[in-house]
Amino acid sequence: MKIFVTSDSESSVLDDAKQILKILEDSGADVNIDEDISQFLDRQGTPLKKVKANLLIVIGSDKTLLNTLLKLGDKEIPILPVASKGQPDFLFDITISDFDQIMEDILSRKWKEDHRSRLVVNITGKNGPPILNDIGIFAKKSATLMRYSLYLDGEQFLKDGSDGILVATPTGSTAYSMSVGGPVILSPASVVSILPVNSINPATRAVVVSEDTEIEIRDISCSVSVEAIFDGQLRKKVSSGPISIRKADTDAVFVQFSRERIANLRGKLLRKTEEFEDLAQDLPPSAKLVLKVLEYEGPLTQKEIIAESILPPRTVRYALSILISEGLVSKKISLRDSRQGIYRVNEGKTKE
Repeated sequence: MKIFVTSDSESSVLDDAKQILKILEDSGADVNIDEDISQFLDRQGTPLKKVKANLLIVIGSDKTLLNTLLKLGDKEIPILPVASKGQPDFLFDITISDFDQIMEDILSRKWKEDHRSRLVVNITGKNGPPILNDIGIFAKKSATLMRYSLYLDGEQFLKDGSDGILVATPTGSTAYSMSVGGPVILSPASVVSILPVNSINPATRAVVVSEDTEIEIRDISCSVSVEAIFDGQLRKKVSSGPISIRKADTDAVFVQFSRERIANLRGKLLRKTEEFEDLAQDLPPSAKLVLKVLEYEGPLTQKEIIAESILPPRTVRYALSILISEGLVSKKISLRDSRQGIYRVNEGKTKE
């Protein structure tokens, strides 16, 4: 099986990528990595656009995943998102601590494919990359009125003035769309939502249409420049329109393990957490706080711990020395800056 690995370039995530690469290679997998992170891992890499693999592992966060999909374009490669900070997320069922336990499932392909529809946006005759969550059309300067007309299948549906307009897939309905009052749409519903953001007309509401609807935004006018924002990651300047939005020809494909498998992994995570809390009971308050910061935020440098905990540097150094001596935290040299240490929680570590 050919497996391609990409990740965020943050030092803590790169440490996780290094750990996953070792597990994969020890299991005999044919592994290649993204050129963008190869320089940090002292390996040869391949540009993401040229990837040819049976499985794409994305290590990091939602932002990492969305950026990866934008770079991947219209390729349909099964993607396994792996959360780098120890906690499962919306599309991240698997965490770093789970990974070695699912290697057999990966190599034997004991998974299902979860297909999620995407959108393609055409601006001035040129298609952008397929988007998983949403496309937003907004004034570049916040709180600036933008006027536009909304057309559905060639017919004018709405003429409005607002902060902007958001078109979201079912996957994206629980992202930015939900935070501005849009409906939650459960996959695999074959629809998209269209949401005017802060319309000057109080009667204007979100609209849910078939995913096969041709959506156009025309007659855009604003006192400042207007941008199209792809999945919150990529921005492109737009003119008066039209901007056309339609269902992409290819889906985003995610690896999905059985509910029983995920429940089993979560149960193990819960037991580890309970053991960890028992060990931390006798720690000084400063050490408990630093431990909680590392549990919540993931691996950090000492400077980052000081900023997150708002503790004096001397107190943080003292807390870290206790946590390391108790075997609850370990220190590694940063791959990006050898002058800095990265502190991380030793998951599942128990004190004798």
